[in-house]
Amino acid sequence: MKNLYRLATQSVTLGSDLPLTASSLFVVDSNNSAVLYVASADSSDYGVFRVDRSGSTVAARLVSVPGEIVGLEHLALSDELCLATAAGEVMVVKLVDGGREPEEVTFCGGGLEAMGWSPEQEVVVFVDCTLNVVTMNSAYDPINEVSLQEDTFGDREFMSVGWGKKETQFHGSEGKGARTKKNEEPVEVDLGSLDRRVKISWREDGELFVVGFLGPYGRAFKVFSKEGALQFTSEKCCGLEVALGWRPSGLWIATPQVLKDKYVVALFEKNGLKHREIELPFNRAEEVVEGLHWSNDSEVLIVRTFKTSSVKSCLYFYTIGNYHWYVKQYLEFDKRILGVQWDAKYSEGRTLHVLLENGQYEVSRWDFTVDHSTGQARSDESLVAVIDGSQVLLTNFRGVVVPPPMCGFTLKSDRQINGVGFLRNPEGPWDSNCFFVVDSTNKITFYQPEFTEGTVRRLAGVKTLPKDLELGPGTFSHWLWLRNDLLIVAEGSNFVKIFKIAEGKLELQLSLEIGSPGDRIGCIESVSGNAALIELLTGQTFKLTLERGIGLEESTKLPEFCEQLRVHPTGKVYSLRNRQNLYANGVKIASDVTSIFLTERYLLFTTIAELKFVDVANGDAIVGDRRVERGSKLVVVVPKAARTVFQLPRGNLEAITPRVLTLCLVAEHLDGLEYHKAFDILRKERINLNLMVDHNPGLFLENLDRFLKEITNVNWLNLFVSDLQNQDVCREMYGSNYAGREVPAIDGYSVETKIEQLCDRFLVAMNKAESNERYILPKITCYVKKGLLEQALQVIWDLKKTQRQEGAAEEALKYLLYLVEVNDLYNVALGMYDFGLVLFVATKSQKDPKEYLPFLNELKRFDEDYRKFRIDCHLKRFEKAIENISRYADDEPKFQEALQLTIKHGLYPKAIVAYRRHAAYYQRICASYGDHLRQNAKQTDASLMYEKAGDYAQAIASARNAVDWGRCLRLARLAGYAEDELRRLVQALLPAVQEAGEYRAAARLAKQYLKNDRQAVEILLKDHLFEEALLEADRDLVDNVIRPNLDEYLQTLIQKLQSEKEEFLKHKDRLLAVRVEKERRKAEPHHDEEDGRDVEDCDLYSDVSTVASSRHTSSSGRSGKSHRSSKNRRKHERKLLSLKQGNPFEDIALVDALHALVLRICGSDRQHHIRAVCKVAIELDRLGEAKAVQRDYGALFGLVRYSLDAIWIPEMVVPGSGQDVEATAQMTGDLTQVQNVQHYAMIKPHQRYKPDIQSISWQFEVLK
Repeated sequence: MKNLYRLATQSVTLGSDLPLTASSLFVVDSNNSAVLYVASADSSDYGVFRVDRSGSTVAARLVSVPGEIVGLEHLALSDELCLATAAGEVMVVKLVDGGREPEEVTFCGGGLEAMGWSPEQEVVVFVDCTLNVVTMNSAYDPINEVSLQEDTFGDREFMSVGWGKKETQFHGSEGKGARTKKNEEPVEVDLGSLDRRVKISWREDGELFVVGFLGPYGRAFKVFSKEGALQFTSEKCCGLEVALGWRPSGLWIATPQVLKDKYVVALFEKNGLKHREIELPFNRAEEVVEGLHWSNDSEVLIVRTFKTSSVKSCLYFYTIGNYHWYVKQYLEFDKRILGVQWDAKYSEGRTLHVLLENGQYEVSRWDFTVDHSTGQARSDESLVAVIDGSQVLLTNFRGVVVPPPMCGFTLKSDRQINGVGFLRNPEGPWDSNCFFVVDSTNKITFYQPEFTEGTVRRLAGVKTLPKDLELGPGTFSHWLWLRNDLLIVAEGSNFVKIFKIAEGKLELQLSLEIGSPGDRIGCIESVSGNAALIELLTGQTFKLTLERGIGLEESTKLPEFCEQLRVHPTGKVYSLRNRQNLYANGVKIASDVTSIFLTERYLLFTTIAELKFVDVANGDAIVGDRRVERGSKLVVVVPKAARTVFQLPRGNLEAITPRVLTLCLVAEHLDGLEYHKAFDILRKERINLNLMVDHNPGLFLENLDRFLKEITNVNWLNLFVSDLQNQDVCREMYGSNYAGREVPAIDGYSVETKIEQLCDRFLVAMNKAESNERYILPKITCYVKKGLLEQALQVIWDLKKTQRQEGAAEEALKYLLYLVEVNDLYNVALGMYDFGLVLFVATKSQKDPKEYLPFLNELKRFDEDYRKFRIDCHLKRFEKAIENISRYADDEPKFQEALQLTIKHGLYPKAIVAYRRHAAYYQRICASYGDHLRQNAKQTDASLMYEKAGDYAQAIASARNAVDWGRCLRLARLAGYAEDELRRLVQALLPAVQEAGEYRAAARLAKQYLKNDRQAVEILLKDHLFEEALLEADRDLVDNVIRPNLDEYLQTLIQKLQSEKEEFLKHKDRLLAVRVEKERRKAEPHHDEEDGRDVEDCDLYSDVSTVASSRHTSSSGRSGKSHRSSKNRRKHERKLLSLKQGNPFEDIALVDALHALVLRICGSDRQHHIRAVCKVAIELDRLGEAKAVQRDYGALFGLVRYSLDAIWIPEMVVPGSGQDVEATAQMTGDLTQVQNVQHYAMIKPHQRYKPDIQSISWQFEVLK
């Protein structure tokens, strides 16, 4: 689907002092494409001239040679010219010295016919006048010599495998008719009249070369290996001519052939057998093929011809697609072409050098493009125009996808067509489908296509607009039909001409020179109806404005020249270097890009096997991708549709609908309230139907009635309701299309309850509808979606009882059976207690009557409440069963049945509520519930239930087991305990209360209920509550109990403070020593090979972090999860936190121990306790001990506080999650730093920071 266009051009006239003849040769400097060397002759004076087209273009003679030059090659590596003369001399001219006398490197006594160097210039082939093929290396040492006149096929001669005659063989797609098909008879030619010139052509890989020559039966060719060994000989074909060219990819050997009724370029395989042919659009009598020239990438074949009648030379540019050969360009020259050469430099692209007989030297660069309409409206048919000689193949991809070489419509012209383009900014009656055609004489014709009406619009024809215009002679390129009345075109190297399209003629408005004289225009792209962007080969861009006068200003300079420019309506410029980098406003956003296409919202681009989408409005972020066939390239994306057309490497087309574009199209339909179109697309593309709501919930809810009117298909409504989910698919599934989306809050709507709310609104809307009977099935679907199967069945049963439509209820039930499993639906019907409904469901569900009739007959014998009880038990609806059977007030057997059901299924809460009004039954249930709770060790709850049952003894016992001493005392009062019984109860409670750590409560019980002050004081002293003990004690208890206890505790406290100080210093010093040792190991060579860690300890690392080392990477070192038992995990944690010296994780264990020690020493509870003890010591005249306690604790407190920074160093503050640790490891290039991060990540997150110590006023001035 691509056309070939002239990307850039330069034409110079070589100096008149350069003698040119029909036998002149030229070659381009492989290192500098601006320099060429011409071998020519003036009378008998032969020589080589150097011409620099970037300078004065004056030809400078490099060297003179004694004879006619038959071969000329520039050797890139040694920077020298190799010359071969007809006399047999082979000479080299060293260019580094500015050229001097040639040096003869070899000689052939019989004279030379041709010379050919291999592409990598390692092997050279000579053919002498006796038709001997001599192969030499680059040092001109002979490799082999073979005669072309030998009647041998070659080393790889065909072997017969005995498959029989041709008539009995399989002929593939040609059918049986191929058995009798005769080969076309070639034109018989006298050998004496044939051209005897020899041609050499190499395959691009340098492994094989072909030599064309005149043999005993006419022209033929032989294929040789690079060692000079004959491999194949061509089959006998009459009519072959001199020109010869081996396609660089190696597929075909091309040569002209004259057949009986046509003139062709025959394509041979390397084995010499004819494969296919290209029929030329002229006959041999009119034009003669003088040369065949393949482009370096094998994409273009140039057929160089000479018109004998008009003495003109022509170039036909052929490309192939889907096994069809297209003529993409036709160039005609008034003078004979002396030579054609494709530039060998990759950076020059498809650059063609042409030298004419009159000294005109033209350099043109060619590239491919897809010519298509560029409108963004629905009226744009995505029309693609393909040039094929004198006709244009048109296809509108909005309506049809026709694989080339077929098309939707063929437009024929009288002349060869060189250019085609579309109207970029249409106005008035014309649209973006209008196009123009430029023929080989620069005549422009404008057309307006016509399409058929209907669902599928086809291209019916084209109407010629009254604008058939002549541009005149000249080298024109980059045709841009900017708007209805304006045409922009590049002429020559760097001139831009702006034409006004008037009635029947072109009026030149202005001719502008872009850049400096040496620059060349490489691209012109439309910006708007009043502006265009022009790019030079240097990458510099210029903006041409036409709104108020004509202005030209420099714009962005691209990092490199880009063959393709695309300008978004926002002004953003996207540029692509062929098969390389993609830029947005000069900033690289992707590489290895093969094709691009710009739409309103997205830039689509392909790599070798992927299609990607760039969100233009979201910072050029790639928001989606998908796999495509390898080598696929974008042809067109249909606007206001999702169809995307690719061309595959072999030439055929593939049309897809990418999800990203489909979602955009659906969004447009939803915003326009076109619910039917949107629903149809979602259904066909299998996109989640929740998008109908989630795209704009407020808009959808406001237009719910319109949605119901547009979606007339009941099955669609059922599908929509069935697909509803309590999630926002715009955020989760299709978030790339809805980036940055904010949904305003809607009253009464939330995503979490979307199903229920939408179903309710649908039910209301369907009930209000005029013909609401057609919504029976959607109503049922709504109820099923909400889980209300009873309501769904009730709708069917009401329909059955009213008999509004015959068979409607049966159909509705049949539909419901598709949604719900038959047994579940039968149970729901049974649970509605309507036997008529049960039988209706059962008979329509194909259930066996033996399965349900005996059970139903049994139920009919019971009264209503007990029948419901039995049904509920059958359906395992035990709570409803309790509710139904509780209606029997004084029926002991029924209560026993209810009690057993309650005990079996744990229905105590429901039974308590159901029997609330029956006191006796209620207490029995509570007592049973209490037993159940006590068995499950829920003593407090059991006590409460026993109290409700009136069993105070069991209630007190359960409260006592729960150590709820307050409740025990309250229950004892309710039970009427005597004073001695209450004392015994309290005496029994005291040990348990103390064991629970409630010393204050225990002291209160001893004092208040046992009247024992000494016991109360002793209890308080057990918890070192000296202040409260002083409050309860008299003088005797103070002297005999509190003072001795305080003296003992003060000594213990002083010793404890000293012990904690020693422990803190020990851990701190050891931690510092471990860190010093670790730093010392890091400084040693090869410290990172194992990092001091035992491999057996590798499972100690956190599951959310990864240890990086020279042996294990983050992906191969260990699995991501560990499935250990809790016992093993505790074992490993103890191993990790072991304080044993030498443990590789000793520093982590020390930090853990120090963190706990700091919190214990400096916590607010310890500070309050020290103050309280010192206060009592002062009151009881223990000043010395109090001073010692305050002094020691103050010293310890200060030591700990000022040591925190040495313990908690900044390196310990690392990310806490596994993703963050992994990200840190990837961003850090230093392996040691990565290992530190991952090592400290094993510390518990709250222990990575130093504890926050809050100091209170705990010291006494009197003790300082």
